[in-house]
Amino acid sequence: MDGPVMVVTMDRPDKRNAWNPAMVDGFRRAWIEFAANDAALACVVRAEGPVFSAGLDFNDVPDSDDGALPNTTVPCDKPILVAVEGACLGMACSLVLMCDIVIASSKARFAYLEATMGFHGGLMAGFAGRMLYKPGLQWLLTGDSMPADRAAQIGMVNEVVEDGTAFDRAMTLARRITANAPLAVRSMKAIALQTLPKGPAEQAFALNRMVDAMRHSEDFREGIAALRERRPGQFKGR
Repeated sequence: MDGPVMVVTMDRPDKRNAWNPAMVDGFRRAWIEFAANDAALACVVRAEGPVFSAGLDFNDVPDSDDGALPNTTVPCDKPILVAVEGACLGMACSLVLMCDIVIASSKARFAYLEATMGFHGGLMAGFAGRMLYKPGLQWLLTGDSMPADRAAQIGMVNEVVEDGTAFDRAMTLARRITANAPLAVRSMKAIALQTLPKGPAEQAFALNRMVDAMRHSEDFREGIAALRERRPGQFKGR
């Protein structure tokens, strides 16, 4: 924590911050902690080393990214910012897409190579609510590297700053936001997310979250017990 700002750092610089199961689990736990921590009013994501992230670690591939991406499986109405320095590839582009505010250095580059590899998870393809459709689709279908200034032009990036200053700028913005009224800030994000168009994969995250909550609820356990005992269920709505 840095005052009211929670800082989440990708710290595998020797692996170019590639996503392995441990990183997926770390992000999942970070979003749960952030959402539950009343003292944390904003979050900034950053990375150690010259590469923001090389995407998936193909020597140690996660079984699932469920819960690892912001604003998906773990509901959160507090702002999530990301500071991008260097190359941002594949899975890391999905992270950037799903964050609320993106600060990129002038030397940052974004590439989503899945079209050249023959597989994608579906989340990035639902990009149209978060950046312009035609240039965004061209970027996805070609797998080309996109410089930070172009990413800003099409809406993937909020601001482009001098190399090496993305984290400082993100923290400055986070502190400005957290100085404002928390209830107002949170309601603004919550309403904005409700009105934002969502792709099928993002909708599936929300559906899975709802189903999972029912599966682990007291009411479900009570319903099974009532069936076994041949009696009416006594449900509590939790």
